[in-house]
Amino acid sequence: MLRQPVNLGSVVDDLQYQMANSDVVNIVGTNSTGVASSSPDACALKAPSGIISYEPDELMVSIFAGTSMSEINFELQRVRQRIVIPEWGTIGGAIATCRNGLRESHHQTLPNNVLQCTVVAADGSLFQGGGQVVKNVSGFDLVKLLVGSWGLLGLIVEVTMRTEPIPQASQWVQSPEPVASEQISNLYRPAVVTRVDGVMYVLLEGHKLDVEQEISHLHGFALCESPNFIHSTSLTNLHRLSQDLPHSIEWDIRKQFDPTNKLNRHIAIQRNLFT
Repeated sequence: MLRQPVNLGSVVDDLQYQMANSDVVNIVGTNSTGVASSSPDACALKAPSGIISYEPDELMVSIFAGTSMSEINFELQRVRQRIVIPEWGTIGGAIATCRNGLRESHHQTLPNNVLQCTVVAADGSLFQGGGQVVKNVSGFDLVKLLVGSWGLLGLIVEVTMRTEPIPQASQWVQSPEPVASEQISNLYRPAVVTRVDGVMYVLLEGHKLDVEQEISHLHGFALCESPNFIHSTSLTNLHRLSQDLPHSIEWDIRKQFDPTNKLNRHIAIQRNLFT
């Protein structure tokens, strides 16, 4: 499958020109986090959208960072594949904010399934991190720095992601019982375990018979739909650090990528990274 937006080269060229010739830049998407700045003095830059290429047999998709998660999942679901990221906002925004949603650590897509990122730097140049292969460990891992960077290292314009098959069965269960958490340790790698308003929610995924067997071992749980939550407040942490880096190291990295404090100044100030 291949869908190529018209005049892509000119779009990226224009982003590079605006980046290079602006003193202050706000990187924007759909503002699904609610933290975007409306500063009239800043140049607002947004990544292009569209699916560049999709290779289902290789479990790999290349996408422009302004593409919405709903559009991406619609395309992938045609062949029973997915990217496990909450379905709001854009893929670039999800990467920049490390938006894994409710998933447990061993199921987290970010940064594990980001294979490659192409970025417009603060000076207007292009740089690339990672590569379109599953194993790529040579050199400095720029991809992991970009995941959770909140637009402080550059504007992500293109990403290549690893996809995964949609499980045969996926079922939420819930229990309001205080002792419900004691049963979770007996489950084999539940996809999600969370509490919302005092209720324990568990998501089980896998082969249909395996999921049914897991559910049969739970007592006091009932089948349910996905829990409701306010994603922008429950799952967004503006102070989350890329790779859990010490502040001094992240400050130094930020200074190397953006020495003039051009990018997302409002976020840099809130995170004490204004250099």
